[in-house]
Amino acid sequence: MLVLDSARTMRTLLIVAALALLGVAVVAGYQIGSVYLANMELATDLKDLSSLTGTRIGLVDPRSPDQIRGQVIEHAAQYGIQLEPAQVNVERNGEGKDGTIYISTAYDTSINVFGHRWTMHFTAASLHS
Repeated sequence: MLVLDSARTMRTLLIVAALALLGVAVVAGYQIGSVYLANMELATDLKDLSSLTGTRIGLVDPRSPDQIRGQVIEHAAQYGIQLEPAQVNVERNGEGKDGTIYISTAYDTSINVFGHRWTMHFTAASLHS
């Protein structure tokens, strides 16, 4: 009887330990994954901003590099990414409907997983035309 209780207790402890380890992995994966997802969302927004669709169909006036830079900073803030104007590179080739824009940014973000803190470097860019 004592051996049976001991085996059951060990199996229960093993299950609890495995579930705790799985929980730690899920929380850490979420915290790290959310930072990567935010970067991918920002890269998608940069591609959209650089497409000049509104300008090409006449919905909006051409934007200056500073206006585009401000839009990038606003979009990044929506994903929890804090950017300064110096971190956003806007290259314009041509003017108006026939122009192209290349937007890129580079930034560092801090990740804290269970008290362990480190910094990761990310870049996001539109397609180079």
